[in-house]
Amino acid sequence: MATLDVNVEVSARHVHLSQEDIEKLFGAGYELKVKKEIAGGFVAEERLTITGPKRSMERVAILGPARKGTQIELAATDARSLGVDAPIRLSGDLAGTPGIKLTAENGNSVETEAGCIVAQRHVHLSEEDAAKLGVEQNQNVDLKIDTGKKRALVFGDVIVRIGGPVSVVHLDTDEGNAACTGRACVGTVIAE
Repeated sequence: MATLDVNVEVSARHVHLSQEDIEKLFGAGYELKVKKEIAGGFVAEERLTITGPKRSMERVAILGPARKGTQIELAATDARSLGVDAPIRLSGDLAGTPGIKLTAENGNSVETEAGCIVAQRHVHLSEEDAAKLGVEQNQNVDLKIDTGKKRALVFGDVIVRIGGPVSVVHLDTDEGNAACTGRACVGTVIAE
């Protein structure tokens, strides 16, 4: 068994938009405005309201740059609240997923045919860290989190994504809250 300590980041609900949907929502040739740089992209200044069969959620973040297809990443609690049966999927695996209504602050809206998912928890590993753990792309590993707040737990089914300069685990808000992760959290990746 091999282990590696990595930073844990919790990702709140957000939307990745295709360029086509950006233009439907904000106008022809529109480019999202960068509010904050993050690994692999940015958080946009613009916000959306997402509306499902049960209710709406306002001021949902958009992450850029534009993607091939629009994707709405929710926590399971968000999906239930909206009335959307979003499956657990890896980013980009949108076949057979439900759609949702997206509305910009200017009143323009888009009804997506698909795109709502609960993101599968995953760990991004640098090639060096993947070699240390002896793991391969898409392998399942475990993640142990113990913040000392009497909520220690081990997550199974954490998917390995190899590449990039920094190793980091991505959880959704439900998972982060279950483990009391807070702002700065380190977890231990366990590979069998």
